[in-house]
Amino acid sequence: MNYINFEPAALILSALCMVYVTTAKKRQYRISKNIKSNFMNQHFIFLFMLISTIISSATSVIGAYLQNIASEKVVFWQYLLHALYFFFHNILPVCFTLYVMHVNGSSAKRSKNFYILFSFPFVICELLVLTNSFTGFVFYMDENFVYHRGSLITFNYIVGTAYFVSGFVFFFKYKRAISKYDSHVIGGLLTLSGIGVILQAVNSNIIVEVFAESLTIAGMMMMIEERSGYIDQTTGALNRVALVDNCRKLVETNQSFRIVLVKLTDIDLISKLFNNREIDSLLMQISGWLTSISSEEILYNYRSNDFAILYNGTDDKPAEDTAEEILERFGKEWKNGDAYFLLEVAVSIIRVPEDVSTLEEITEILASGYRKTNLGSRLVPYNELFANRRNRKIEQALRDAIKSKLLRVWYQPIWSVEEKRTVAAEALLRIDSDELRKISPEIYIPIAEQCGIIRDIGLLVFEDVCRFLKSVDYESMGIKYIEINLSLHQFIFDDLVESFEKIRNKYDIPVEAINLEITESASIKDTPMVEQTIKKMRDIGYSFSLDDFGTGYSNLIQFMNGSYKNVKIDKSLLWESDNNEKSACLLDNLIRIIRSLGYNVVQEGVETSEQLKRTETSGGNLIQGYYFSKPICEKDFISYLELENNRIKIPVNS
Repeated sequence: MNYINFEPAALILSALCMVYVTTAKKRQYRISKNIKSNFMNQHFIFLFMLISTIISSATSVIGAYLQNIASEKVVFWQYLLHALYFFFHNILPVCFTLYVMHVNGSSAKRSKNFYILFSFPFVICELLVLTNSFTGFVFYMDENFVYHRGSLITFNYIVGTAYFVSGFVFFFKYKRAISKYDSHVIGGLLTLSGIGVILQAVNSNIIVEVFAESLTIAGMMMMIEERSGYIDQTTGALNRVALVDNCRKLVETNQSFRIVLVKLTDIDLISKLFNNREIDSLLMQISGWLTSISSEEILYNYRSNDFAILYNGTDDKPAEDTAEEILERFGKEWKNGDAYFLLEVAVSIIRVPEDVSTLEEITEILASGYRKTNLGSRLVPYNELFANRRNRKIEQALRDAIKSKLLRVWYQPIWSVEEKRTVAAEALLRIDSDELRKISPEIYIPIAEQCGIIRDIGLLVFEDVCRFLKSVDYESMGIKYIEINLSLHQFIFDDLVESFEKIRNKYDIPVEAINLEITESASIKDTPMVEQTIKKMRDIGYSFSLDDFGTGYSNLIQFMNGSYKNVKIDKSLLWESDNNEKSACLLDNLIRIIRSLGYNVVQEGVETSEQLKRTETSGGNLIQGYYFSKPICEKDFISYLELENNRIKIPVNS
């Protein structure tokens, strides 16, 4: 009988894979003392498959040689080799399926009963092999010492095929839990292995099954197992790619887990004291200690100064205990060479799916930095970390909006009690961006101030107002000036005055047409730079309004010495006066005092006729609010003024 035997090739290929795995000394192939954790480990299952393939192919090759010299002297060895072949070959389809389940994460959510049922057909096959010397159900040797298949060998192939089919089922069911690259690789390799099983089952003269399986294992090793991109080269811990892949598996298989984030908040300061090699040594020391309290399999160094520890399940206690232990350790000194120093760390626990439920949210948190706001190591609540993530997202959206020229200036009319018409308007920022359109300026303006892009925003608004004033005959429409909010953070930049003047002169706008609004903040008042810049701008001719007066920030002494053109009373005081007599009395007297000192009063937030009447009765002379108009775009603002002028018949240039 003629055989086409690929087993020698299978032996050589699988042996080369084993040589690489053992000599490369990859961290993932270290065997744990915990037997259960080994079988729940993707890399151990791969190693087990590789060993089984080597033994299967070796016994097949040696068995084929002994068949050529079959005799009573070697029949025992023939029988032993065939038994070893079937014993280890039965392991391969089970491991293939288990490997797929480990790769896509579906193995972690399975119960003990599942694994009992899962392994039952495999156990039956192995019992048939172990009892074959008595039954001959799997194979037997005739009187001429020739090998023959037994009556139940078909059962082995049916079970093996069933496991391969199960592997395909788990692969397609949880396909989204792995990357497209891994998905294509695993799908192709499973198909290759399945073809080998089918060919040999159909035609026993083609000995190709183990060779197909060895090709599959070699493909797994090269394309999935041995990717150095999964390991951080400095610390030896798993890296961000590995963390994201594992999170994807858990999320797509609807599992609950906890992520303990460990952020070294002052490592940049420490790095100034040491060279790169010493810093790497320190990070390795930290990584080693974190590994000792968790395990190599769940520790990730996902960014240079940031680590993560992953815990499966809904129990918060392991994560909380780890966080407490980390904070306790970082309360003590670290030694690097001859130096001793304290390192500060921010630790946060992210619960999935309670806190975040999608992979996109997880990756956003991993990508976001953490701005240190307190001294010392501390546990950072999730909501604080989320706020920081949100701020970083808004910051990036602001930068993108500026780059894409999506900033718009809208105008809210300011109505004069004496003249019974609109005499001014406040320029307000609006951003034509999907990310920012529904977010209040009260949220994104402080973020712009913190990250420094308020300078660019301020200049863009100032220039757009100048462009608008140049494009219309604003005086004929009754407009005396436009108010522009000026953040005190803009004073940090020493070219503020020069930049404004360059823009104003470019459009040839009289300085009287612009009034700048400033909110006095207790945190930066009395700053010499601010006072000097304001004086310089007043000398040029700019006028100023004191914005949001009455919110608790303003200082009466500064107010008295400020020489403001307008004082804008915050809307909250007006709204409170609707239902509170004391607030109404305070507002009434406040307006009277400010007016008696010669300032204009701009009452913000007027929305009803009652509020308008109260303001007028108290002496307020300028009104801003929805009673007259909400903030509107430039085109609508011009139409608003035209309609108003037509209604009250203001003479042109009057």
